[in-house]
Amino acid sequence: MPDIINLLPEKITNQIAAGEVVQRPASVVKELFENSIDAGADKIQLIIKDGGTTFIQIKDNGTGMSDTDARMCWERHATSKIKLAEDLFKILTFGFRGEALASIASVSQVEMKTKRHNETLGTEIKIEAGDLKYQEPVNTSSGTVITVKNLFFNIPARKNFLKSQNIESRHIFDEFYRVAIPNPDIEFEFFNNDNEILKLPKSDLKTRIMNVLGKNSKGELLPVNENTEIIKISGFVGSPEMAKKQRGEQYFFVNGRFIKEPYFNHAVQTAFEGLIPSDCYPFYVLFFEIAPSKIDVNVHPTKTEVKFEDSKYIYSILLSVIRKSIGKYTITPEIDDNRIFNFETQTNNEQELISKFTDFRAKTTFNPFSTEIKTGRKQKFDKFYEGFNTDLNEIFNSQKIEIGKNESHEQKLFENEIQIEFDNFFQLHGGFIIASKSDELYIINQQSAHERILYEKFSKQNNSQNIAIQTLLFPRISEFNNADFELVYSLLDEIKILGFDISPFGKNTFIINGVPTVNDKSNPQVSLEGLIENYKINEQKPEISKRENLALSMSKNASIKMNEILDKSEIEELLKDLFLCEQPNYLPNGKPIFIKFNKNNLLDFLTKRF
Repeated sequence: MPDIINLLPEKITNQIAAGEVVQRPASVVKELFENSIDAGADKIQLIIKDGGTTFIQIKDNGTGMSDTDARMCWERHATSKIKLAEDLFKILTFGFRGEALASIASVSQVEMKTKRHNETLGTEIKIEAGDLKYQEPVNTSSGTVITVKNLFFNIPARKNFLKSQNIESRHIFDEFYRVAIPNPDIEFEFFNNDNEILKLPKSDLKTRIMNVLGKNSKGELLPVNENTEIIKISGFVGSPEMAKKQRGEQYFFVNGRFIKEPYFNHAVQTAFEGLIPSDCYPFYVLFFEIAPSKIDVNVHPTKTEVKFEDSKYIYSILLSVIRKSIGKYTITPEIDDNRIFNFETQTNNEQELISKFTDFRAKTTFNPFSTEIKTGRKQKFDKFYEGFNTDLNEIFNSQKIEIGKNESHEQKLFENEIQIEFDNFFQLHGGFIIASKSDELYIINQQSAHERILYEKFSKQNNSQNIAIQTLLFPRISEFNNADFELVYSLLDEIKILGFDISPFGKNTFIINGVPTVNDKSNPQVSLEGLIENYKINEQKPEISKRENLALSMSKNASIKMNEILDKSEIEELLKDLFLCEQPNYLPNGKPIFIKFNKNNLLDFLTKRF
């Protein structure tokens, strides 16, 4: 019988390794960034096109390479970072495995120009699918420029698993932040599709964080600093106002390397208990300085997983230092009258905005006491839905949203209950509605009920002319970080269809001139930012379309919340609208909106337990 075990060719082994090292365009950006930093660069430029799928270029002013090193660096397990096995426990550089460049070259078309500072000519190399095409001398600037084109062009199956350009771009933003934040002594430039997205000059750490996140971020950065025999912890945590419902702005760095560590994340989350809602996540940028011999970074090719020798002690120290940092500050919300009326003079954009609204004419016939206004309470729900059109069309592609396999069956159960009239109803604990009809008892979650109502109405929206918009007396400015600005800009037409009158207004900012009547009692900035946060959360589910995501996000963001007191007429309107829905008993995610008991159910329930 012939032998059946073969030694795989190097080209195939490189493609196998690429499966772990190069998962998407952001993986390429990460590896090239780390090489530039290891090369001592203090200026790095990133250029991407089409979400990095067709073009990624990183240019640095680092040490550069000789012609021999320029060719050798593309070989697998070729590295300048370690020489002996013992060096694995002394690692202070980002790279050391010698796998990244070989893996990248095996699944793309690569061009590199590099030159050392003391040399006249540099070297140009072109590699395609792991095969060297040519290497020649070239006149180029000192440092290194690496261009990666057509990622996964030779592995169509891998390319098909990539997400949309917007999603891939946001993954690249994440990697950019993870490198830019901990290196404030390096100047960074970021271009996306020939547009300058971000330019970060050298600065201190706090300034770098603010430049990355946006200067108008809510809350305050609280410094963290603790030095022990085991570890030194430094950085910043955000005040509770900076907490968000989506993970993403949590950064751990070990000896300058970004890591993911759920165990330590739990310590920070625990330190914020009682200060932020249980479903929110605090902001933090924390740096661990620890002896390389006390950690193992050689766990995974991406090097984001690290093993700690003293993880339990570090957990305790981290929990204590975060609590101490929070406790040093009196974190009390302050009411800023200028913010309320948008009379700020902090930015040129806002000054320009205010200058447009200086000519006011009083309406002498206006009587503020002529109508009944209920302070702190939503008015009749029928006003919220004014202007909705029930036709499906155009932008949202006229396709029914699938709630579940049993939807048609469930609808039949309620066909005879569309005109439900309850004998009695009342609100319990500011969050539940108890309603009775003949021998049936309903316990209804008021927030879920309103979400369902809004979801169906937003799903059936078709054009902005038919939407009731509340024009703001004083337009508001909303500033986003670079990634979120790109997301809002890509969704601008769809957001306008939902009733937001917004438009770009300077770098990373939008001006809000009007909001949908559903949100006319809410802070316009909070409404828009909440919509985007919910959209990003839902975007992690690939089965949800853009149309459905926007409807889900808007309904969750605009719905009445728990602990909101409703009067009798508002409860009656809510019940009426709920049972006019196509699917009144479940949320789109399958969670029940209410439970129903009849007399026999209650008797069985009580008999079994007493």
